[in-house]
Amino acid sequence: MVAMLGYMATTRTTITLDQGLLEEVKQQASQAHRTVSDFVGESPRGRLSSMRRQPEPFTLATVDLGGCEPGVDISDNASLRDVMDDE
Repeated sequence: MVAMLGYMATTRTTITLDQGLLEEVKQQASQAHRTVSDFVGESPRGRLSSMRRQPEPFTLATVDLGGCEPGVDISDNASLRDVMDDE
C-alpha cells in the first residue's frame, strides 16, 4: 500500500454479502462511529495479521553427560589438550 499525505491509497471494489450480515456490519460500524468501508476493511487486516506465522520459540535439548573426568580442568587449554592427546 502506498501512503499519500498520511492516507492509505485505496481501491474500490464490490463484495457480495447476505442481507443479515450487511445489517450486522452496518449496526456494528454505526456503534463504533465508523463507516462501513472502514469497518469492513479492518476485518481482513486483523485476519491477515493473525495468520502471519510467528516463529516457534527455539529450545535446545540438553543432556547430562556426567561432567569432566577427574583431574581435567576445562579452563586450562594446555592441560585439556594434553588429556585429549593422551586419548
